[in-house]
Amino acid sequence: MLLVVLLPAFCHAAPSPAAAVHAPAPFPLTINGRPLHYTINFQPVMPGEDVVFGSAGHLLPRLNIQVAGRKQVLVRDQFFWRAPARAGVYTAVVHLEPASDGQARQTLEVQLLVMVPANRVSNGYLNGYRIGGYPPPLRDLSSYNAPKGFIEVTANTLHTPISPNFTLGQFLCKQNGGYPKYLALQPTLLNKLEEFLLEVNTRGVITPSFVVMSGYRTPYYNRAIKNVPSSYHIYGGAADIYIDVNPEDGVMDDINRDGKFDRRDAALLYDWADSFDERHNRPDLTGGVGEYDSTHAHGPFIHIDVRGTPARWGRWPP
Repeated sequence: MLLVVLLPAFCHAAPSPAAAVHAPAPFPLTINGRPLHYTINFQPVMPGEDVVFGSAGHLLPRLNIQVAGRKQVLVRDQFFWRAPARAGVYTAVVHLEPASDGQARQTLEVQLLVMVPANRVSNGYLNGYRIGGYPPPLRDLSSYNAPKGFIEVTANTLHTPISPNFTLGQFLCKQNGGYPKYLALQPTLLNKLEEFLLEVNTRGVITPSFVVMSGYRTPYYNRAIKNVPSSYHIYGGAADIYIDVNPEDGVMDDINRDGKFDRRDAALLYDWADSFDERHNRPDLTGGVGEYDSTHAHGPFIHIDVRGTPARWGRWPP
């Protein structure tokens, strides 16, 4: 008699998703008066603009700042760097030298993104890339002024890190066209996305980043998809996001753990974003939050922006 023993197959569990990197700035540093919050930051600048690095007075003599490999000199308690005429990514590496033996050297980076001036746009095109025309500022608000310049993105700079958990290419407009491409992007938006990403991970939804379904939109593209003319996407201050790690399938994960992948997951993400600014006492991150259902083209997602005034729409169920 032949005895056949059936052994259970070994199941290979899917690897757990990685969490976002929490990388706060190790020492105080400002760029043109704006505090930098992380080990990796970015700052859009115009050609010929003077960029001023500032810090606490007692730390300034200990700073070693190199931009594109060239050491900057401390002059009258400030470091200055004059942006060149040529657009591109110029990396500033800032070291805080140890105050005494045994201490570690601390470092942060700033991607200085020298832009192409907006007055170079001709008949709605910038170096062959279609931008379109900007509407007048909504209700005369300065936050709706047309960008002064556009960040140039090439195949070589597409994956440039601009914060600990996001890259430059994630925010490109989805319209067709080759390189170079151009976009507007506000550092405040990245601050909000980073802080919200940290909260989402703290709540137990582990993800290394958000999927940015839509970041910057050119006015041309925004009009082509029939969005409102003054959508904050065209000012580089908005992102449509969702979480997609478990499984990675192009749609929102089951973050409320009800066994379904549906709009209720986007509604939960909306609820967390709704009171985020107030709960964290970050009036500088005030803006809009919207929630959207799936369509034949995409799954559910939420919209986040930093327009400076609160706005809410789309929460389902109400």
